Amino acid sequence: VIGMEKIKRNLKQGISFFDSTLFSVVAVAVIAFGTSFGRILNFPSAMNVAVAALSGANVIPAFIGSLLAYILTGQLEGGIVQLCSILVIAAVHYINPFGLKKDDPVYLSLVTTGAMMLFGCVMSVAVPSDTYTASLRMISALMCGCVVFIARTIAATKSKSGVYDLTGVNGIFVSIIYIMSISTLTAIPLSVLNLGRILGTSVLLIAVRKYKNIGGAVVGSLTTCGVLLCIPSLSRNTLILATSGLICGAFLQFGTLLMVLVFLIVSLVSLIAIGVNGDTYHMFADLVAGTMLFIACPLPVVKKIAKKAVGVKNSLDIVGQTTSSKLSFASNTLGGIRQQLSMVTSAMDKRYAKTSLANDIKRCVCEDCPAYELCFGKSDRTMIGLTQLEKTVVKYNSVSEDDVARCLKCCTNQKLMCSAFNELYSKLLSEKAENVRIREMREFLTEQLSSMEDMLNDLSFRTSQVRSIDSNLSAQVRDYFCNLGYANAKVAVYVDENLCQRCDVFLTAEFMGDLVKITTAVSSITDCDMDIPSVVREDNLTRISFSEIPAFTVETSSFSASASGEYSGDSFDILELSSCEKYIILSDGMGTGKRARLDSVFSVSLISRLIRSGMAMTTAHKLINSMLRVKGWEESFATLDLLKIDVSSASAELLKAGAPVSWLCRDGNVKAVGGQAFPAGILADCVPDVCSLKLFDGDIVVMTSDGVDERLAEKICRIAVKENDKKLDEIVAEMGRNVLSKRDEKNCDDVTIIALKVNKRN
Repeated sequence: VIGMEKIKRNLKQGISFFDSTLFSVVAVAVIAFGTSFGRILNFPSAMNVAVAALSGANVIPAFIGSLLAYILTGQLEGGIVQLCSILVIAAVHYINPFGLKKDDPVYLSLVTTGAMMLFGCVMSVAVPSDTYTASLRMISALMCGCVVFIARTIAATKSKSGVYDLTGVNGIFVSIIYIMSISTLTAIPLSVLNLGRILGTSVLLIAVRKYKNIGGAVVGSLTTCGVLLCIPSLSRNTLILATSGLICGAFLQFGTLLMVLVFLIVSLVSLIAIGVNGDTYHMFADLVAGTMLFIACPLPVVKKIAKKAVGVKNSLDIVGQTTSSKLSFASNTLGGIRQQLSMVTSAMDKRYAKTSLANDIKRCVCEDCPAYELCFGKSDRTMIGLTQLEKTVVKYNSVSEDDVARCLKCCTNQKLMCSAFNELYSKLLSEKAENVRIREMREFLTEQLSSMEDMLNDLSFRTSQVRSIDSNLSAQVRDYFCNLGYANAKVAVYVDENLCQRCDVFLTAEFMGDLVKITTAVSSITDCDMDIPSVVREDNLTRISFSEIPAFTVETSSFSASASGEYSGDSFDILELSSCEKYIILSDGMGTGKRARLDSVFSVSLISRLIRSGMAMTTAHKLINSMLRVKGWEESFATLDLLKIDVSSASAELLKAGAPVSWLCRDGNVKAVGGQAFPAGILADCVPDVCSLKLFDGDIVVMTSDGVDERLAEKICRIAVKENDKKLDEIVAEMGRNVLSKRDEKNCDDVTIIALKVNKRN
C-alpha cells in the first residue's frame, strides 16, 4: 500500500511538472504574440524581443508566437529584424559562451541590444530607408535592451525581498515597465475596446485602495504616458484618469463601492467637459470594462496584489532598517571579539603543549655546568636521561636523588638536578592550573558572547521582517484606541515577510475592553480580516498583536501521566504568540519525582519567556544549556523538544535536545521526524537537532516524552492514522490509554503525549 501511495505521489508530481512546463510554454508564446502588435510612435515595437530574452529556455515558443503574429498581420518584412534578433538570442542562450552569466541583467541586455542593432544596421543597408526609420531602429534596440535590464533587475529584487519595491530607482524601473506594458496592450487591434486603458483603469483602482489619492493620480499619469507613447491621439481623453484617480481616492474611507461610483461619475463629467469626439464613447467603454474587471477580481486577490507593492518609505521604515543594521553590526562585533578570545585560548594551549621539562633543565641548569660539552657533545645519553626523569616527575609528581643517579650516572651535581626538576615541575603545574582557570573563564565569556550574538541576530531578524509600515493606517488605529481612553497608545500597521498584514498596539495600561469589538474595528480600519489578537502583559506594558486570519488552523491536544502518581517529571507549554505563530514546548527532567519536575518546569518556563521576548528556538536552547550548567545542582539537565508552527504557510520547525523523535501522520502513513542530540546542561556545546516540515491539510504531528519508547510510539501513531476522522482529543486519549495498558508498572517513566492537527480554513 505504501509503495502504491509513493507511485501515485510521484505520478502527481510528474503531471504537475508537465502541466507547469506546458503552461509556461503557452504563456510565453501568447505574450510574444500579443507584444508583436506593439507600436512606439507608429513604429513596430521590439517588446516581443524583450519577452524572448526574458523567457530563458522558452525563447523558441516566443519566436513562434511572434512569427505567427507577423504572418497574420501581413508585416513579416517589417518584423524581420525582431525575428532574426530572437533567433540570435536563442543561439546565445543554448550555446551559453559565458556560463552562469547568461541570466545577468547587464549581460542579457547587452546581448539583446547588440542583436537588435546588428540586424537594424543590416536592414538599413539592404533596404535603403530614410534617416527617421534608421534612427527609430536604433532607438528601439536601446529601449529593448533597457527593458530587459530593468525587468531582470526588478525580478532579482523581488526574489530577495518578496515584494516589488517602489522606492528610489527601483520605483522608476517599475514605472517604465508599466508604461511599456500599457503601450504594448494599447496597440493590440480591437474594434471597440482598448486593452491598455482597461488594464490601466483596473490598476488605478487597486492603487487607490493601497495608496489613496497619490496612488490614483500617479497610476493615471503613467497610463496616459503609455497610451501617448503608442497612439498620441488617444492621450487627450486618457488624461482624465489622473484627475479621476485623485478625486475618488478621497472617498475610499466610505467603501469600495462608493469609490468606484465616484470614479465613473468624475470620469464621465470630465469626458463631457473635454468635449465629445470620436474616442469619447470608446474611452467610457474602457473605463466601464476596467471597473468591471476590478470588481470581478476577488477581494483576496486584490489585497494580495496590493501587498506585493511597497510604497514610498517613511521615517518608520528608515528607523526599522537602521535598527536592524545596528543590531547586525553589534552582533558582528561580538562575533569578532569571540573569535579573538578563541585564538588566545588556542595559542595558550599550544604554548603549554610544547613545554618540555627536559629542555628547560638543559637550558637553565646544564648549559652553565663546566661539563656541558662532555655530557651533550658526542652522545645523546644525557638527553635520554633527562627525558626519563621528565616522565618520572610527571608520573609521581616529584623525583628523588636516586632517580637522578639512575638516569644521569655521569652527572656531577645530582642534588641540584633533583631540586631543579621538582621546582620547575611545581611551577609548571601552577601555571597550568592558572591557565585552566583562565581558560574556563574565557570559555564562559565566549559562550555568553555567542549567546548575545545570537540574541542580537534574532532581534535584527525580527526587525527586518517588517516589509512596509503604513503610517496612515497606524495613525487611524492609534486614534481609535485614544478614543477608547488609551491616550499613550503606540501603533504600527505593517506587512511582514510572508506578506501577512499585522498590527501591533502597545498600551501603558491594562486593556479592559472587548477583544471581539476591537478586532472588528481594526479589521474595518485596515480593510483586512484580522483574527482575535493575542494580549501579552509585561510589567506596566500591554502588547495587543493583530494578524491577518491565516489560511490554516491548528488544533492541539495533550495527555500526561506520572510514573509515581504524585509528581510528573514532564512539563509542557503551548504558546500562541499570534494567530499565525504557535509554539509547543516539552521538557523531561532527568529521573522522576520532584527533582525532575523542578528541572523541566525551570526549562519550560524560561524558554517560554525567551520565546515571548523574540528569541529564536536555537538561542533559547543555548541560554538554557548555559543556565543548567551553572545552576550548581548535581546532574542538573533536561531534554528539550520544541515545535514552532507558522499557521499562515502551514510549516513547522522542530528542535530536539535529548528528546525522542516526533511522528508525522499523513495520507495513511507514519514517518519519524527529528534526530538525536544531547540533553541541555550536559556539555558546554550541546548542538541540538533542528529540522523543518511542510504541513498539509489533515496532517497530525505527535510529540512524546521518553516514557513512550519508539516502537510503542509508532504503534500508537497508527491510531491517529486509523481514527483521523475523530476529534483530536479523542485520538490523544486513546493513545494515552494504549500506552498505560502496555507499560511496565515496576520500571516505568512519566508519559506525555502532545498532538497537533492542521486543518484548511473554510
